[in-house]
Amino acid sequence: MGDVMFVNGVIETVTGGAVEAVAVENGRITALGSTEDVTRGARRTVDVVDLAGRALLPGLIEPHTHPDLAAQMYAWVDVSGFTHSHISGVEAALRSADETTPADRWIFAFGLDPILTSDVGAWDRHRLDALVPDRPVAVMVQSMHTLYVNSRAIEAAGLTDDTPDPGQGGHYGRDAAGHLTGRVEEQAAMLPFVIHGLPTPEAVDSMIAEQLDRYAAVGITTLGMAGSFGGDEPLRRLASSGASPVRVVSYLRHEAALATGPLPRHDADDSSRFRIAGAKLWYDGSPYTGTMLLDEPYLETDLCCCTLGIERGTRGRANFEPGEVAEMLSTLHAEGWQVLTHAQGDRACREIVDLYAGVVGDDRSHRWRVEHCALFGRDDLHRAAAIGASPSFHVDHVRFYGPELAADLIGPERAAGLMPIRSAIDAGHRVSLHADSPMYPPGPLRLAATAVTRRTRLGTTIADDEAITAEQAMRAVTIDAAWQLGLDREVGSIEVGKRADFTIVDRSPLRVDASDIDGIHVESTWVDGALVSSVD
Repeated sequence: MGDVMFVNGVIETVTGGAVEAVAVENGRITALGSTEDVTRGARRTVDVVDLAGRALLPGLIEPHTHPDLAAQMYAWVDVSGFTHSHISGVEAALRSADETTPADRWIFAFGLDPILTSDVGAWDRHRLDALVPDRPVAVMVQSMHTLYVNSRAIEAAGLTDDTPDPGQGGHYGRDAAGHLTGRVEEQAAMLPFVIHGLPTPEAVDSMIAEQLDRYAAVGITTLGMAGSFGGDEPLRRLASSGASPVRVVSYLRHEAALATGPLPRHDADDSSRFRIAGAKLWYDGSPYTGTMLLDEPYLETDLCCCTLGIERGTRGRANFEPGEVAEMLSTLHAEGWQVLTHAQGDRACREIVDLYAGVVGDDRSHRWRVEHCALFGRDDLHRAAAIGASPSFHVDHVRFYGPELAADLIGPERAAGLMPIRSAIDAGHRVSLHADSPMYPPGPLRLAATAVTRRTRLGTTIADDEAITAEQAMRAVTIDAAWQLGLDREVGSIEVGKRADFTIVDRSPLRVDASDIDGIHVESTWVDGALVSSVD
């Protein structure tokens, strides 16, 4: 833990204005104020960092991400729209992988994007058979809720035309004759395929460590792992060995949490870099798979029904019956678990608020959350606030897919309420923003910029009335995100006694035009007063 003093900068405390200097001893903040006053009170042996006018922020917080999935999927063949602007690049990448991968191995690819990549067209097993005919191949869509597989993969996974859907929202696509098409929807149905793409135990620790370094490089000092897919042991090992550059707050998948019993106690001698806080469940699915649970149907457009393969007239679906969820929530609440629930559609958000209310009663200490919240009605936001359940917004949907959501999936009227962050704050919520990596790259300042400007990748804006101030956006990626993770007494703002987690940037997002927040650069990241990442 570091003993260090930062001077001559713009230090944004988030909760108490700005100061020039901050002193740190044994990894905790000991003094704030002017450079002169803090320097006068510091120990002579302390290291000094001259900010030279740069800004120092509370360490940025990503409350909903998946380092385990990122470690796995970023190692797959890259077919994302961030890399390939045209489908020809995707096809070339798959053919190249077929030529270079040992013959006895599957090919896994991540990031197929019918929106960011042009001319994607419809996908099925036959299209993949033509590209990779002699081995199993599985291609994950960017949203991670749709998987396409070829005939060899279906055979290797042991599926036939008679295989039933597995439940929990999982679905195997079939044609009019009842034959499997190679389209696989939601986690439960994907498991027989993705299990073949797991990294070796020997590689897991280094792969996850690489992902944690990616978070630190964009200024993140604390993250919430929203549904552990591969177990927590690699993260525990990295934390206990001192190798983790960030704090990890883990939320187990609901099945694992229910099997665990009471929430494990976080003992005082545990590493501050890892703890289990709660459980995560998925109530609906993705806007781009057709599984977001809506009050009114998806639009019937070429993108929606043909390219994305969404069933005409569908309103999406829930992964569970409400009674099943109520039973799970009651057990988790009784055993002390904080709960995060994935809910995208307006109906999904409303039903989750109903289910939460039926379980928590008058208890306001739970800090339960609703995740993603693409369409969260204003009345339902007020009802959620009344029971103490707060939203975490997946605001990158506005930036990357906003134009298509408005024009092709839900229409302009519903898009006017897309990601209703301002409405949530007006209803009394403490909100957070997240990137849900590996769906989108981590980047809290990018999220803050989008929440303030509501600007899409095309330069247009979506739901301008839901824009928030830079101050509100910074709270959403610092102190209010810390509050949602149960860490607001330790991190999230720059106050005496708190842990010295900082992000140094070239300019303060609170002192530039809203349009310039996107251009702010992270220069270094500090945890417990020690440097964990730097551009140098």
